[in-house]
Amino acid sequence: MKYGQTLRELIRHFAHRERYLLLPLLLVLILAGGLLLMSGGLSYVAPLVYTVF
Repeated sequence: MKYGQTLRELIRHFAHRERYLLLPLLLVLILAGGLLLMSGGLSYVAPLVYTVF
């Protein structure tokens, strides 16, 4: 799947550049994006995403 390849490339980029401080941000963005993809952008998910950001 294309999403898995993109995720691997992002993780490889952060590991190669030794920017470990940005990994928590990347993790939160991936989890929020996964939640939106799984739920299909349903309206009851929006308040949760708004509180995170």
